[in-house]
Amino acid sequence: MLARIIPLRCTSVTWTKPLILNNFRAFAISSKSRQSENKDLSLESTLSFSGIVSNSSSSNTAGKSPNGEILSSISVSSPSSNASGLSPNSPLSELIHKYVLHCNFTKNNTHLTLTAVTEDLNFLKKNPNLSTNEKILYYYQLPEIVKISISTGALGFRKSARGEYEATFQTAAKMFQLMEDKGYLDKNIEIVFKNFGKGREAFIDAIKGKEGNMIRPHVVRLQDDTKLKFGGTRSPKTRRL
Repeated sequence: MLARIIPLRCTSVTWTKPLILNNFRAFAISSKSRQSENKDLSLESTLSFSGIVSNSSSSNTAGKSPNGEILSSISVSSPSSNASGLSPNSPLSELIHKYVLHCNFTKNNTHLTLTAVTEDLNFLKKNPNLSTNEKILYYYQLPEIVKISISTGALGFRKSARGEYEATFQTAAKMFQLMEDKGYLDKNIEIVFKNFGKGREAFIDAIKGKEGNMIRPHVVRLQDDTKLKFGGTRSPKTRRL
């Protein structure tokens, strides 16, 4: 399929590889945003997310210092310093397009991970020997860099208590607070749900409540990434207590 994209026919313009890559870079970024609008619209109606998704543009929020001590088990990286999405360490080499909040609700735990979809502006200069297809694939699927990673165990919940409703609710509230304190509200946010543990409902209630007031205006997409089984080996017998 990619081989069909590369050869372009035009009578008035000579299409070279750098020109193709520059045009495809803009096309790939815009097409992914258009594709995301039509992929998982049923999730919003199913979960009754009437007040979460907003089409308003994201506001520039300056980074704030955290109010309390962050637990050692929470992994937090440095935030972006301005609304343009440029990284503070290398302001001219990386560009942040959006943030993705991955939520994995397993049977015994809940894992929340915030990533930033980051583009290396010097990618073509650093990799001149790559093929055209490899360069196109990079811009079509930009890498995600982990910014914050937190689970229920980071808040002191142990053993079976990690899979309960209250554990996930407090973990979600902590994640929202860290995102606000670290300045990760300057871009649009996408939320990806996975699995159907008890924490799924708790996370929904947290983002719909007062804990998610600062997050809701920036959420532009909801996605369900739960894997469904088709065929294969026989599943384990359902446990009955």
